[in-house]
Amino acid sequence: MILVADSGSTKCDWMYVRAPGRPAQHLESQGLNPTFHSQEIITRVVKKTFKDMETSVFKQVFFYGAGCSNEESCEVVRKGIQPVFPQAQIFVSHDARGSAIATCGNKEGIACILGTGSNACYWSGKDITPQIPEFGLGYILGDEGSGAYMGRKLLKSYFYNEMPLNLNILIKSMGITKAIVEDNVYRKPGANVYLASFAKFIHENKAHPFIAKLITMCFRDFFDTHVVQYKKHKLVPVNFVGSIAYEFQNELRQVAQKDYRVQVGNIIRRPIEHLLQYHNTAGVKS
Repeated sequence: MILVADSGSTKCDWMYVRAPGRPAQHLESQGLNPTFHSQEIITRVVKKTFKDMETSVFKQVFFYGAGCSNEESCEVVRKGIQPVFPQAQIFVSHDARGSAIATCGNKEGIACILGTGSNACYWSGKDITPQIPEFGLGYILGDEGSGAYMGRKLLKSYFYNEMPLNLNILIKSMGITKAIVEDNVYRKPGANVYLASFAKFIHENKAHPFIAKLITMCFRDFFDTHVVQYKKHKLVPVNFVGSIAYEFQNELRQVAQKDYRVQVGNIIRRPIEHLLQYHNTAGVKS
């Protein structure tokens, strides 16, 4: 039996099919990112997620995850998962590869991630060419256009007193203080997830001209940094996965078509179903 996982920094989707013709089974855990989570933490989370299952039935596990950008990071995840699935071969790859498989299939295209973090790669139909620097710079230096990026921009404009008074009052009513933000960003783990949590506020107020401009600027930063660097960005579909791409897809399409004249292909919230279908059909390591 094949198990497929797709993990961002916030959530991890797990999916499998017990037998041909049966409906797919879906489980959800916290996100597992080797940048922030040790091998021991990964093992603990996966054990808890599958505590009511006989895990020896799984013979292959395909894990696509944020932060799995080099062999050392992949090994942390692999060793974290292996004790829970003792009979399985564990394959770990970057979530950019998973997004490319899910959105492009066997066709050429550009695959982008816009969720808690962001990323982009070119997919030949068989393999990926990641952006330079390879797989981005993370939420402190990079992650342009992501939920964390939007949250950071929003908070900076709030504390620097750059936003209109009515928005300022709304944020103040949420009990947001400099001390609270500093504690969550600089002292507690999961700063990227905390910053991305403000995407909900941004979505709820996206009709406000100031917020609409912020969204547009964030997406332009993503296109300028990632998409237009690929020579074929106007010749092949540009596809997206992730909660930010899905929830802000109208704004995303407008920026893509009006400002960059690129063809937007698929926009899907979660690639997990497409990945399960791919591996059940292929039956081989991607």
